[in-house]
Amino acid sequence: MLQTVCLLFLVIIPWSASGAPDKCGIVGEQVMIKDVPWMASIRFDKRIICNGVILNTKYILTTSNCMRKRALSRLKLSVGSSSRGTGGTEVGVCKVTYHPQVGKKNFGSNLALMNLCEALKLTDSIKEIQVIDKEPDLKAKATTSGWSTIMWGASLREPCETVSAYVLRKLDVNLHDPNSCSKDRKRWFNISSGDTVQNICVTRKTESCSFDKGAPMVIDGKLAGILALGDCSKEPEVFINLFHHKAWLESNSKDK
Repeated sequence: MLQTVCLLFLVIIPWSASGAPDKCGIVGEQVMIKDVPWMASIRFDKRIICNGVILNTKYILTTSNCMRKRALSRLKLSVGSSSRGTGGTEVGVCKVTYHPQVGKKNFGSNLALMNLCEALKLTDSIKEIQVIDKEPDLKAKATTSGWSTIMWGASLREPCETVSAYVLRKLDVNLHDPNSCSKDRKRWFNISSGDTVQNICVTRKTESCSFDKGAPMVIDGKLAGILALGDCSKEPEVFINLFHHKAWLESNSKDK
């Protein structure tokens, strides 16, 4: 059942300019949900786990590793709210469809489509977004948005865990050549990161914390990618290039 939760509150947060991390390691400017109305927050039990993107009234897109080994009855999505996990509309998940080429280290196709138990009602704060219809240009103006992870240790400081990471943010980003992205990401024990040409990479000017997995990248008003690999570092972030998966997305997310 769709549930609408209303919550009014006032908080004071450490604000960060678009390119500079705050004391919690979070980048991006604070925005309202109407600025990025395709955003969804994914919760397992009472724990917030990932970002998601509204493809249509029945389907939300995220990364497959956000969904692995999750009982559907314990999954909830929140849409239409700027505050992570509170307010807006809550909806359950009845089915998850995984990309056939999902692999633990294959960051080019780690996709999962969540089929909602009830159709969303579109408003100014809840909107669909179309998938990009051409290969992204490395010189394109791109933006990402979402709720953020925080630096290890920052979770022990207020208001990082209870306020800053719950604020919706948006960030202008520069694209990075995917062929060199893998080389620029450091290796632990010489294990490949799994970056492929089906990825879009984003450069970071300074050490900062990524948005949570599933965060969307938008180019010219269309969904170009979702975040598959991020962390608290200066290394490039890795997004899944959705142009390469447009046919699969369309055939598996029919709005019935």
